[in-house]
This record gives sequence, structure tokens and C-alpha cells, in this order.
Amino acid sequence: MLLDQKRTRRTVQVVAILTSVAFAGVIFVVLGLIFFGGGGQSAEDQILDDAQARVEAQPQNPEAYEELASAYAAKEDYPQAIAAAQKAVDLEPEELERVQTLVSLQIQAGQDAAAVATLQDYTAQNPEDAEAFLQLGQQAEQIRRIALARLSYQTFLRLQPDDPNAQAVRDRLNELSRAGAGTATAGG
Repeated sequence: MLLDQKRTRRTVQVVAILTSVAFAGVIFVVLGLIFFGGGGQSAEDQILDDAQARVEAQPQNPEAYEELASAYAAKEDYPQAIAAAQKAVDLEPEELERVQTLVSLQIQAGQDAAAVATLQDYTAQNPEDAEAFLQLGQQAEQIRRIALARLSYQTFLRLQPDDPNAQAVRDRLNELSRAGAGTATAGG
């Protein structure tokens, strides 16, 4: 019986020491977070920091700049998002997906005319990209540059006459012609 009491006391002492060490460890972690601000960063801020670090590590990687643009857009910092997306386009100007990201951000920022200009630059460099002409037509129509919209739609149809969207584009061209919209707002 005496042996069991000694063993029990010894076990209690070991458990007490381990509990004290564990509690002290938690205290140090909590104090560290309080003093060093380890818990105050939002998920968006962390994503932005990670994207900025990737751009610094890989300054010639257009995907890194697209991630940075996305991180800025999530924080609704459109000037920074557009600048990062523009850098991605500059690094890989032949990729329509990069241009589409930039155009999307420009539209979100209310820069519709800049979005049209971006698409015009892309189509000038890539005159065989039917999808880009379709997007240019749609965007030009949004800002009432009807002559440019018509020309873009016509170019799309010339490049892809059998595309699944071709009939809808033909119908849209007919509507624009019937409305006579091109005479007053030719600005293209």
C-alpha cells in the first residue's frame, strides 16, 4: 500500500509539472501574439502579402502579377489591381486570358473606355483572334461606340462564321442596323 501511495504521489507531481509547463507555454504564445501582433492580419492581407512576395521572388512571372492583381481586387484597390494586371499583359501580351483579366478589372473600376482601348490594342496585335473581336464588339457597344461594335462583330463573323455564337452576332448586327444607331454615335 505504501508503494502505491509513493507511485501515486510521483504521478501527481509529474502531471502537475507537465500541466505547469503546458500552461506556461500557452501563456508565452498568447503574450507573443499580443506583443508581436501575430493574430491581427486578415486573410485578404495575408493573400496580398503572399502575392507581393511571389512577385518579388519571380518578377518575370505573369501569373504572379495576376495573383497580385486578384489580391488587390479583393480589397477593391483597383488602381493597384489594374497596374498589376497590366504588368502581366506586358510580360505576356499574346495571351488573351491576361488581357481579359485586365479588361475585367478596368470595367469593375468604371474604366469602360480603357477596357475598349485595351481590347483594341490586343486585336491590333492579334488580328486572327475571333473571340477578342467578339468581346471588343460587346464592350464597344456598351459604351455606345456602335461603328466599332459593328466592325468588331463583322470581323468576328469573318473569322468564325460557323461559331456557335455566330447567329446571335448576326442578329445583333441586324438590330444595330435597324436601329440606325451607327449614324449618330459612330465614334469608332
